[in-house]
Amino acid sequence: MQVKAHVKDKNLIREKRKQIIAGAVQVFKKKGYHKATVREIAKEAKIGIGSIYDYVNSKDDILYLFFENYVTDFFEKVRSQASQISDPLLRLKDTFRAYVETAMELEDQVMLAYTQARYVKKKYLKIILRKESKIVEHFRMILSELGKGSFDSHLQANFLVFSGVFGVLRRWILKPNYSRKEIIDFLVQTQIREVIQRTSKGGKIPSKFLKP
Repeated sequence: MQVKAHVKDKNLIREKRKQIIAGAVQVFKKKGYHKATVREIAKEAKIGIGSIYDYVNSKDDILYLFFENYVTDFFEKVRSQASQISDPLLRLKDTFRAYVETAMELEDQVMLAYTQARYVKKKYLKIILRKESKIVEHFRMILSELGKGSFDSHLQANFLVFSGVFGVLRRWILKPNYSRKEIIDFLVQTQIREVIQRTSKGGKIPSKFLKP
């Protein structure tokens, strides 16, 4: 589904919507989606309240554009960082690391995605979930290359996607005590340990997979 704009210049639409999304992130962080207004978003984005309606029709559109941009950006960052690795075990490790690093980089967007999703209209939510499922499928395909294990690959892929944002969802407790690198290394080594154990001979974990 495409959010309609009242101007024709695609580059201008892309540029202005990027501003709107950035402004919305700041307003949603402070007030949440429910209490935020389009006027506040326009002000934060440095776009006139009249002009903003050239690019979106409602606050619902803005929330959808935020999710669409977030999921697409997230997936592209993850997919691009480990796609050329032939060894599926190493690719799993590096892809999961890329996923966790991206989650930490986009922590404000991750928090908003988890806390504000309930406000997304059903017609938009279906589209967002289809996009989000591409990340799960990406992990599932790597897991399936490793052969049948103790758990269904789709279930395990979903768990990896959820566990990868642990550092963001618990950031207010973890940040005062641990560095970003410590959190990332912990998640990478613990969350793929079972996968490596069940696919390595004798259940031993090769040292190359445990190096940060």
